[in-house]
Amino acid sequence: MKQRAAWWLLLLVIVFASCNTKEDLEIKNDGSGTLVMKTDLGKMLEMVKNFAQEDSLKKDGLDRAIDTTMLMKDYVDTAKEIPADKKALLRDGKVHLVVDLKENKGDIEMQFPFKSTDQLQKLYESLNSSTGGLKNLFGGVGDNPQMQQGTGDKGMPQITSVYDIVVKDGLYSRKVNKARYAEFSDASKLEELKKMSSMMGDMNYTLSIKLPKPIKKISNPKAVLSDDKKIARLSVDLMEVFEHPELLELEIEY
Repeated sequence: MKQRAAWWLLLLVIVFASCNTKEDLEIKNDGSGTLVMKTDLGKMLEMVKNFAQEDSLKKDGLDRAIDTTMLMKDYVDTAKEIPADKKALLRDGKVHLVVDLKENKGDIEMQFPFKSTDQLQKLYESLNSSTGGLKNLFGGVGDNPQMQQGTGDKGMPQITSVYDIVVKDGLYSRKVNKARYAEFSDASKLEELKKMSSMMGDMNYTLSIKLPKPIKKISNPKAVLSDDKKIARLSVDLMEVFEHPELLELEIEY
C-alpha cells in the first residue's frame, strides 16, 4: 500500500511539475557529482485532499503518513520501455518520499549520482526523454486510467524537457529548444495551468549549481553567486517560465 501511494505521488510530480521545485547540481573536480531534484508537494496535497473522496484516498494509501525511499534499480531493471544504456544512468538513483496528508506536508527528493560531465549530460537527456525518462519508468503503474494517460508519449511534458543542456569541462549551458517548447506549449494547456496556479499560489523553480572552480562568466543577470563564486543560484516563478522559458536559460564559464 505504501509503495502504491509513493508511485501515485511521484506520478503527480512527473506529470504536472507544478509545485515548488529545487534543482541542485554539484560537479566535482573529477567531473563526478550529484543531481538532486526536490519538490514540495504541500499545496498540491491540499488540493488533492479537498477534491478527492475519503475512500479514494484510503484506496491509494494516502490516509496515513508515509516516509519511504525507493531505489531506482528496483524499477529500471524490469522497465521494458527504457533502453539499456539509459537504465544504467538511472539505476543508481533513489527517491525519498515524505507525506502527511493531514498536515498538508509532502516532500519528494530524487537523487542521481554521475561519474563524469558526459554522463551528467546523458542523464539530463534521459530524465527528460519520452523514451527513457521517469514518465516511462512509472507510466504503467497503478490502475487509474487518467494517470496512465497523462504519462504516455502524448501526455503533459515536463518544463525541463524544453531545454538543451550542455555540460563539459569549464562550461554549463541550458538553452531553450524552440521545437520542443512548441510541443510543450501545445500539450501543457497553459490556461488550465494558470487556473491551477491561482488555487495553489506562487510556485517557484530554483536552480543551484555548485562548481569545482570559481565562475568566470554567467549569462543570466538574475543569477546570484556565492562569495567564493563557485555556486550560482537562479530562482524564477514557474508560471512565468511556462510562458517565457528563456528565464531559466543559463550559460556559465568556469
